[in-house]
Amino acid sequence: MQTLVPAEIGPLLLGQPLPYDLYNLHGVLLARAGSVIHNPERLAQLASQRLYRPSDGIETSLEEHPVHDYKRLGKAYDALLDAHPLPPPDAIRILAEDLLRLTEDHPEMCVAMATRLDLTSLARRHALFVASVGILLARRTGLDEAVALTVACAALTMNLPCNALQDELSQAYLPPDELQRDCLRRHPILAAEALERSGVTDPAWLLAVRQHHENLDGSGYPLGLAGDDIIPEARVLRVADVWCALLSHRHNRVARYPRQAQHAVFQRERFRLDDALLLALRRFMGHYPPGTLVRLANRETAIVTHWFEGQMHPPLVVSVLRSSGDPLPRPQLRHTRRALHGIREYTWLPLRHVPLDWASIWSAG
Repeated sequence: MQTLVPAEIGPLLLGQPLPYDLYNLHGVLLARAGSVIHNPERLAQLASQRLYRPSDGIETSLEEHPVHDYKRLGKAYDALLDAHPLPPPDAIRILAEDLLRLTEDHPEMCVAMATRLDLTSLARRHALFVASVGILLARRTGLDEAVALTVACAALTMNLPCNALQDELSQAYLPPDELQRDCLRRHPILAAEALERSGVTDPAWLLAVRQHHENLDGSGYPLGLAGDDIIPEARVLRVADVWCALLSHRHNRVARYPRQAQHAVFQRERFRLDDALLLALRRFMGHYPPGTLVRLANRETAIVTHWFEGQMHPPLVVSVLRSSGDPLPRPQLRHTRRALHGIREYTWLPLRHVPLDWASIWSAG
């Protein structure tokens, strides 16, 4: 008699051959390997059950899910900056290479989880978020892997001299004083000089850090560069930095919803930032990028786990909280074209919510 092990199916299997037979809790065959499910409602109905598949003897546990790799990378970055005010260039590059591979292999998960990493510093969490978005933006606009790696290295080090100040200001109700404003305005140069002292010799890395607050129309700082004087890596970094800042909570500022963030970027930054990069960002992020939390018609809280390019609303989401705000016993794939599970609005997780099992959520989605 064959051994059955738990199985998860998600939106990526819509319209694709099933990789294995699917059984229910009682061992009844529900769908054969190779069959194709074209109906999102049928896929959601299947995913809502406790599913099993034949064992292949090499099962991967949830503890080995890529979400844990991303969390470990975040912790490694945290520990590196705790140990070294000016981290060794080789250590940063290794982290950036790991992040590049993880982001290219699991782009939805990296974009969604960056703001949910349990780090000691909001500034460091922001740097990882910018690095992941920057990698994707570079690759989506045809830039090669070397450029994407430089963007990641620069994102992880662009705010080194003022991480502590940015964390302090994120908790403050008053605007920065004159001394703090001067430090913020000079930090791109201070960061590049610090990197040179630490042994960084890559000119693109140093220039990307030095130029990451420059605007194409010359309105940026600290050098007031314009047009072609700003290198591609810095242009990517600038767009990713602005986008990620809009989507991140601060003590004195609530994060924008993705639709609001896109409106703000195009209203405020159009013609100051690289237009091709802004358009690419809008095209692949959409109004519901992975990680977006939504309230469904039945008042469950669900999370978007995939991009569905060309569609106004994601057809499938993963419900994580009941209408009461309590976690569901098991994340549930929901078909949003059903009246009961239609998307009604954006939302946030409740303050001090019960920790969620992100590996199970991503496995369900």
